[in-house]
Amino acid sequence: MAKIHGLVYILVGLFVSIFSWRLNYEKLIFFFYAGWIFVFIGVVKLIFNLIKTKMNKKEKIHHKSVQQHVKFCHNCGIALRQQAKFCARCGARV
Repeated sequence: MAKIHGLVYILVGLFVSIFSWRLNYEKLIFFFYAGWIFVFIGVVKLIFNLIKTKMNKKEKIHHKSVQQHVKFCHNCGIALRQQAKFCARCGARV
């Protein structure tokens, strides 16, 4: 299922609210408020997307720092702990 961007929600909500207000507010009051609900959903989606993006950036930075502290076996190439003196797979001295 395709994800809809928050700006699309905001634009559609504003369009529906403005045109229902301009055409006939008394008869189209449901659409007026439904448009504002769409605007609210769009703002919430944008905020959550911003938070998610910041969390992913922090995770990538943390992953890079963890990756720098990993040693690899010269014989078989397996990742080892920093304190390891021998390879857990092949037994070669690191």
